[in-house]
Amino acid sequence: MENALPIPRIHIDSSPAMMAEAVRDSVLSARLGYSKPADIRKLIRRHTASLEAMGALRHAGVMVEIGSGARREAKEYSLNRAQAAFIISKARTPEAANLAIVIAEVFALHTQGKLVAVDDAAAAELEAIGKRSRARDAALALGREGWAVVKTFKRSSRKRKLSARYLAMASFD
Repeated sequence: MENALPIPRIHIDSSPAMMAEAVRDSVLSARLGYSKPADIRKLIRRHTASLEAMGALRHAGVMVEIGSGARREAKEYSLNRAQAAFIISKARTPEAANLAIVIAEVFALHTQGKLVAVDDAAAAELEAIGKRSRARDAALALGREGWAVVKTFKRSSRKRKLSARYLAMASFD
């Protein structure tokens, strides 16, 4: 397409592991400058509800070595690109700030209409993103008007965790 703007790949983000459909938290952790994957896993757990709004939050058990040399099982997450971008925006490292700037610049180009879909499938994905965004905006607006946005809860082995899926909206009048 003539008016499609090429998006340059930057060195820090162009490794095959980072460009894959899913990014392992250990790979993202290293790219963001964290000393250990456990740090990014805390960030992921803190933002579970928001991450689930962008797709399933996939995870698997992995064996990790702790300080004493013993091994224990930990949960390793696989994030999709949207989830990874969200975590990048929440991480407070210089490497994350660099990537967040790139994301912000691409967002600015998109909102100025300078980025266009390369095919019908991409156009459909952009429309679906817009539709989900408008639904979240509508739910937030109703919340500001005094309506209660009822959300689903998922059972966890430790506690009930809030899911980002809106089921219904009802007034408490």
